[in-house]
Amino acid sequence: DALNTLAADLEDNIRFGLAEFPTDDDCAVDGGSAVRVPIDLDQAPEIASYFSSRSPNGNTPAHLGLAAALTHYQGLAVNPAGRYVLFATDGEPNCAADAATAASQTVAAVTALAQAGIKTYVLGFGGGFTNDAVLNNAAQAGQVPRAGGPPHYYAANSAAELAAVLDTIAGGIIVPSCSYALASLPPNPDDVTVTLDGAVVPRSTQHTNGWDYHPDAMTITFFGSYCDQITSGAVPNVSFVYGCPGPVID
Repeated sequence: DALNTLAADLEDNIRFGLAEFPTDDDCAVDGGSAVRVPIDLDQAPEIASYFSSRSPNGNTPAHLGLAAALTHYQGLAVNPAGRYVLFATDGEPNCAADAATAASQTVAAVTALAQAGIKTYVLGFGGGFTNDAVLNNAAQAGQVPRAGGPPHYYAANSAAELAAVLDTIAGGIIVPSCSYALASLPPNPDDVTVTLDGAVVPRSTQHTNGWDYHPDAMTITFFGSYCDQITSGAVPNVSFVYGCPGPVID
């Protein structure tokens, strides 16, 4: 449900695909069939359709699933906006001669993705990890570890936690813009109050630290520390109120 919601909300901004491991409910991954939904825009219906007839089962050949993702990416043109894998698992890799081998193969597969310019977010779901070293090591090898770690991987133990984690990860991929197109021209451009999370932002006509109309009268752009707050993801709410003059700085 959380993955379906994420894909539906962001399918216009993120090219989603879906691959699974195993593909035989045991330890195998058929490289050709591991990618159930190819990477593209507007793939939420395809992802929802796949999940409607599929339930979790089998062991955890993580390294094979990650290798299949790399193979799929190698057949696509490089996206200059970035390429990412979300490696999500509810169990430790276990399809190898022993646990240590399974772990090293998994980290090696994430490293191969990174060497190809593909960063990997690591997500452990369900809390059933007796040894989470492989997830920590994979998250660091993936080059986008969780801020404030350890743990360096993202963890979720409920649907609500999973939805929150997925939103956080998506927020790291889609960097918020400092420019906002207005739906309508303000009746009086000088009588507009702009707030970030309810705190009034001064207008900066010199474009140093505040907001102004830029590059045209239908666009409000933030500058300086206010832009930094937005792009960092620290600001969940940006508001514009017409007919209410705010402070002005040079």
